[in-house]
Amino acid sequence: MRQPLLLLAVLTSGGLLGIQARVNGELGARVHSSLDAAEVSFVGGLVLLVLVVAAAPGRRSAVGRLRRVPARSWWWLGGLGGAAVVAATAYGVPIVGVALVSVCVVAGTAGGGLLVDSLGLGPGGRQEVTGLRVAGALLAVVAVALGAAGDRHASVRPGLFALLVVAGAASALQPAAAGWIREATTDATVAALVSFAAASLVLTVAVLATGDILGRHWPHVWWLYTGGALGAVYISLAAEVVQRLGVLTVSLATVAGQVVAAVMLDAWWPSPGTSLHLWTVLGAALTVVAVGVAAGGRRLQAVP
Repeated sequence: MRQPLLLLAVLTSGGLLGIQARVNGELGARVHSSLDAAEVSFVGGLVLLVLVVAAAPGRRSAVGRLRRVPARSWWWLGGLGGAAVVAATAYGVPIVGVALVSVCVVAGTAGGGLLVDSLGLGPGGRQEVTGLRVAGALLAVVAVALGAAGDRHASVRPGLFALLVVAGAASALQPAAAGWIREATTDATVAALVSFAAASLVLTVAVLATGDILGRHWPHVWWLYTGGALGAVYISLAAEVVQRLGVLTVSLATVAGQVVAAVMLDAWWPSPGTSLHLWTVLGAALTVVAVGVAAGGRRLQAVP
């Protein structure tokens, strides 16, 4: 598949993550626990992936190949970055809205993607840090400040914004780890399964230690439980293309899709008590510019 089509596919999957943020945020608000909502999302995605892998002999063989190849320990932990984003967005969306949450996550994702590529942690190898790539990451940080400037919650939520940025940075490890597992097994679905298994295990331990998931009143609305499936589609696709596009490019293309979906959701389906502000839209637009600047810098990279 040509690179423009790969980027379009990642952009579309990024839009799915924007919808996932709203779904998980709504579920978390209804059960009064963002952690429990994140747990349900990942376990649901894990169950779906187990069924998909079990139903195909070729994918079951890929699981066997994974057991035989040498693997670095951090490959198994890539899903924790995704878990951090899901939990943080499930908590943040009802408070500040999808658009502002997404802009905060953008800053962390851009910086994390730049670092992961420069350290050579992705399957595409080490990517040289260029001026355009750094400029793109810095523009994303400016977009966070610009988006927060026009929101009435921004001045009193510095801790939440910092949490979202850190979660975004951690998420850059997820496509890198999934890409390595995909290379080892030749199956992106198995890579997504490993990622979801790690995240589900950690979230389960956290819920058992701090929550009361069985004692909550779970709503009987089917679409509130689709967040895991949306995430499974994204990580499977990211694992498939990250070797060709690089971690930063995949991360920023994903961000672009999320930003577009987030602004549309806040405009047409805002969370209770939130509304879309001009500064948030401008911040989102600047984030898209940052994506273009950083992606353009990839032509200048030298991969040793």
